[in-house]
Amino acid sequence: MRVISLGWTTSIQKTSGEKAPAALSFIALISVALSYFGSFFLQTPWENDPIFLHSAFEGACISVAVFTFLTMWQNYERCSHINRVIGFGFLLVGFFDFMHTYYYPALNHHPMGFVDLSSRYWLLGRLTEGITLTLGTFNFFGRLQKRWVGLIITITIGLTLSYAVYAYQGLFPLLLTENGGVTAAKVIIEYVITGLFLLNIILLYPTINREDSIIEKYLVVALMIAILAEKAFASYASLSSFDYTFGHVLKVLYYFYLYKGLFASTVSHPYRYYETILNELPLGIVNFDKQENIRFVNYEAAKLIGVTPSELIGLNASDFEKRFYRNREKCTIRDVRPDTKRFYNFLRTIEYGTAKVELELSGFQFSRGGWLVYFNDAKIAQQFENLQLQTKTILNSMDSMVLVTDARDRVTMCNNSFLYLTGLTEPEVVNEKISKVKHILELKLSKPNKVKKIHEVIEGKFRSMNGVHRDIILNLNSVKGANGNIIGTVAVATDVSSVRKEADRLRQREKLAVLGQMAAGIGHEIRNPMTTVRGFLQLLGEKKQFASQKAVLDLMISELDRANAIITEFLMLARTKQTNLKFQNLNDILDHLYPLIEANAFTQNKQTKYVPGAISSLELNKNEISQLIMNLVRNGLEAMEAGGLLTIRTYQNENRVLLTIEDEGSGISTEHLEKVGTPFFTTKDNGTGLGLATSFTIAEAHNAQIDIESSSKGTKFNISFPVPDGIHDQDTMIV
Repeated sequence: MRVISLGWTTSIQKTSGEKAPAALSFIALISVALSYFGSFFLQTPWENDPIFLHSAFEGACISVAVFTFLTMWQNYERCSHINRVIGFGFLLVGFFDFMHTYYYPALNHHPMGFVDLSSRYWLLGRLTEGITLTLGTFNFFGRLQKRWVGLIITITIGLTLSYAVYAYQGLFPLLLTENGGVTAAKVIIEYVITGLFLLNIILLYPTINREDSIIEKYLVVALMIAILAEKAFASYASLSSFDYTFGHVLKVLYYFYLYKGLFASTVSHPYRYYETILNELPLGIVNFDKQENIRFVNYEAAKLIGVTPSELIGLNASDFEKRFYRNREKCTIRDVRPDTKRFYNFLRTIEYGTAKVELELSGFQFSRGGWLVYFNDAKIAQQFENLQLQTKTILNSMDSMVLVTDARDRVTMCNNSFLYLTGLTEPEVVNEKISKVKHILELKLSKPNKVKKIHEVIEGKFRSMNGVHRDIILNLNSVKGANGNIIGTVAVATDVSSVRKEADRLRQREKLAVLGQMAAGIGHEIRNPMTTVRGFLQLLGEKKQFASQKAVLDLMISELDRANAIITEFLMLARTKQTNLKFQNLNDILDHLYPLIEANAFTQNKQTKYVPGAISSLELNKNEISQLIMNLVRNGLEAMEAGGLLTIRTYQNENRVLLTIEDEGSGISTEHLEKVGTPFFTTKDNGTGLGLATSFTIAEAHNAQIDIESSSKGTKFNISFPVPDGIHDQDTMIV
């Protein structure tokens, strides 16, 4: 019957869709018809030697039941819940069938007067089948993860029921008549079992039209046959009747389909599924076993080599080498040292007939022995690598920062500008979640950066690893794959910090120009009456009748002098051209001012530190630069508590001379930092807000640039002077 039924098994697996019920019913009908005719040929031998044939058929069923359990046991982790329940259930069934066979009446192994014992084990086996399949269909014990627990439960149930059937004879009705026929009680129980089988078919019916239902289809065919087998076992007149023979033939066939379903769903179907996947990969794959014989070759590998898979399977590595490798190059897996588990990108030339192709091979060794070698046409791999290098070169040549992410929001690529401006390294970025990179850079955007369109422009800010805050314009572009789905994003960020700073400087210059024009227009007109008033106040102070008001008059004169000083600073903002510039060294000016700076710091119980560096001479106005330095030093000293340190440092960076004045105050808030240098803006109680504005004007007149770095630990003013061409290596002061 195994030979007869083998042709239908593939058809069962391929059956799906609306026609599945009809197709499965047809397979069951043909199997039953063949079993019916086969039973005619077996009837005479059965009558002549019922003991042998009964034992043979039952032995076949017991073997199938045991193999069903062993197949499930060996593949337990890959088994579905229904496979696990069937495996344990049919271990019980095999045990009950063995007891049924052992106590078969003709063998006379049963105790005296206990001829029903064999039939009772028989019905116990059939009931176990029905209950097992029902439990599997209802997903009972679906969470049973430990197979030893299931085995212990199964053995316990089997021994308990077997003992109950054997020990408590009076609890069970009579099942066989004196001539070996069936009683009404047995008929009823057989029909109960038939009802369980029918219930299982009804429960399985909704699933059989699905392509991924494997064991369910086999079970439907098996249960259709089992129902007819139970009908035969409920109606036989004697142990040598045709119905008895026919029932056993159907039982073997029913067990075969059930075992085939479990084997197909657990072993053969997954193997073919993964084999199909490997065959569809655009990558050549060859599997060598422990003895270096080829066990598997996918279609792409055979195509690249120029043969069919069947020509390679079974070949030894050395035979493969002699047959296909050019110039007798060594087999790839022999190029690897015994202690090496992996190898990458070996180039080998395959020569088959007149065809030659260079392959790029990689592979690894399995922990249990054997090798998996995968490869591709080296030209294709080289073209892909060249394309990647071209893409990376293009990205690295861009001044803008570029970050590429995949569909899972992981960074796949970044360019050199991104690494340079952020201060990150490539291992810190690539393969990391974009959210982590954003967190490190403290990225803040003007709106949520979830790409909702193909292209979106967003303004933002980030903080580089060296603490510098940068303004960016972020262009977000979603990348669509061939199927239209978004497979990633490309973010192109342009650093606009310098542009915005320059724009701020231009606005500041415009403001100062307007203020300067106002100062130039009204400064002299205000000073003239102030001078007159001051003169009269001095005259009044010299007269005896106003001697009692001398202190008030002096206060008025000092206030007029203070107003005149403010006007003088204000007029500085109106200057339109440079005066009295000459080559001199910034260190000389600082050397001259430092004693005064030290004295000011000492009176305030504060400290100073001066670190001059080797710098080039510059075109400077000594008085104006002195005023700039003293303004910044005064601000720094006033910002610190007693004991604070003010550091003045000079150094040269290529074609620029830098002066830094750093204090240890509480820093400038972000809100105030944007207003620093605006005339009349001050946070001091007695300040005018013109000192820093004048300093910015002086720096502008010297083509210098003032940058401010501020935090809770203090503020640092960086004044950068351009070095005139041609004197980078001369007129330097070495300290």
